[in-house]
Amino acid sequence: MIAGSNSAPSGGTTLVQSAASLPDLFVRASCDSERVFSGAVLLGELPRLAAWVPADAPGTLLTFKLRFFRDAGRDLLAEIAVRTSVQMDCARCLKPMILPLVGSSVLHFVYNDEQAQQVIEAREPVLIDVEGSVSIASLLEEEVLMALPPVAMHEHQCRPAWQEVVDDGIKSAEPSAAAQPNPFAALAQQWHQPAGAVRNPLNGKSGKGEKSDKTDDQ
Repeated sequence: MIAGSNSAPSGGTTLVQSAASLPDLFVRASCDSERVFSGAVLLGELPRLAAWVPADAPGTLLTFKLRFFRDAGRDLLAEIAVRTSVQMDCARCLKPMILPLVGSSVLHFVYNDEQAQQVIEAREPVLIDVEGSVSIASLLEEEVLMALPPVAMHEHQCRPAWQEVVDDGIKSAEPSAAAQPNPFAALAQQWHQPAGAVRNPLNGKSGKGEKSDKTDDQ
């Protein structure tokens, strides 16, 4: 059984236990007796949260506090608070980042969709079965999933992934200085002719002291 405590998830001594030991509760009885639960479990032991466990910190804990109660209208309610760290991909550079995560909600337990539509905006409707039982593990999973940001980004100005791809492509396309041909050397070979030759731009021929076939009319 989860240890009762009045401490928040972030403070005091935390009891770490197996997620498999988290019980199912009868909501009505828990609210009537105003039961309070707190503790911690390994984030990776909750199946729906395993994908967000930091790769470098497989022992990341999810600490929580859960308090059941009724309001003046006799509604079945619970306050839930969770704290953990998750790994997400930065939307800018697409590299993994560790994100501290804190979530809290007021849960309103209902038996059908019609009741759920009547729940006020400040509360989160939670559908329970006909027996009125609920799984603490499921409540923790839902709260963490609801607290995940739609987009995560590093606080510092990291480089966008597309820019790194473009820069790498430019570097790979640039030939080395040793492999680049010398255009002046090619020109020198093209225009190399024997000493004394005369350039003839009209027909491209050259000769040594050749006389023209034309005669002077003068």
